[in-house]
Amino acid sequence: MVPVIKKILFTTDLSENSRHAFCYAAALAMAHGAGIIMLHVMEESRTDIDQLLRNLFGEEKWQQMQEAHLMTAKDIIIGKRKQYDIIRDALANFPSFTDTDGGEFNTHNIIVSKGNVTEEILNVATENNCDLIVMGSHKGLLGKRGIGRVAKVVLNKTRVPVLLAPPPDVS
Repeated sequence: MVPVIKKILFTTDLSENSRHAFCYAAALAMAHGAGIIMLHVMEESRTDIDQLLRNLFGEEKWQQMQEAHLMTAKDIIIGKRKQYDIIRDALANFPSFTDTDGGEFNTHNIIVSKGNVTEEILNVATENNCDLIVMGSHKGLLGKRGIGRVAKVVLNKTRVPVLLAPPPDVS
């Protein structure tokens, strides 16, 4: 049985590797006529560090810095959505993509949340009935490819298929 993919959760840490993974999410969404939910989770700092920073900067300045980070994250994710036109043009050369239902996808939602990264990914995937999770992996120590802590936990705890895109090879 061929799986039906109607909703894809794309998780991003706003890195170059997740930009590469977005290309896969967009290509799959266009091929299946699926929508994408884009998620960035700002991991909460430990309470003692958070309090230290509040004392250092002052409550008002600390809140301004938090809000600025949130807006920057949203702007970066919205910019990924704009990459859709570039991806669509590149994929137009492949007949399998031009034969789909218009080669379009919808961004169902852009979510920037704060909390435990793996818990947020799992919760958003479940709450939105996602059919696929797309995330990027990274290069670990000594330049070797590795699966990070977040990807390992998501792979072990989810019942949703996960596509883990390796970082692009840069010479």
